Amino acid sequence: LLAASHALDLRATQQPCYSLALPPDSHRSTAQRLDTADRHLAPMARTTALLGLMLSAAAALVPPSTQRRRTSARHAADKDEDDDPYLSPRSRLAGYVLNGGTEPAFSSPLNDIKQSGDFVCARKGCDAVLFRTDTKYDSGTGWPSFWDPVDDNVKLEKGNFLSFMFGTECKCAKCDGHLGHRFDDGPIMKSGKRYCINGAALRFRESIGAGPPPDTFPDAPPL
Repeated sequence: LLAASHALDLRATQQPCYSLALPPDSHRSTAQRLDTADRHLAPMARTTALLGLMLSAAAALVPPSTQRRRTSARHAADKDEDDDPYLSPRSRLAGYVLNGGTEPAFSSPLNDIKQSGDFVCARKGCDAVLFRTDTKYDSGTGWPSFWDPVDDNVKLEKGNFLSFMFGTECKCAKCDGHLGHRFDDGPIMKSGKRYCINGAALRFRESIGAGPPPDTFPDAPPL
């Protein structure tokens, strides 16, 4: 028995000793670790606050009414430039169509104009007289149509083999703005041409003291 007990004691002394390795910061309390994190984050917070104060100070140096004055001045200039009581309002699509776009069919109030007057270019500062009411007719296409322009104020771009289908492009001879297209299916009793024009590219000026235009061509589809 003594020999067996001695063997057991010897075997126990030869067993390896295992210990749990704790991390270096395991002895630190949670409060100590939070305090260390706060010390690292404090400079960043101070920097952010300083930047915020600098931006606020810079914004305070800019007069708040400067942008408002600039906007008001720009709007006043536009209003003065368009302040013509004899011209119809400029369409919001004017810039779009004068640069090559096309307005939706039946969207222009100029389709219904029958009073005697002039249709002028809608580009700011141009106002060239392009068409007159006595050459306007209802083509049924949804765009203001004319069978003849005013003198040489409308120019035609060089046509190609697709012109018979898509027409020949019409432009304002003064500002080179896109107006629409000319087709060869106009009233045969007149010029035989149809100037299909975007209403947004035009502004209407009624003739002072003039009566209704003569009914030189009834509102009917071209023959």
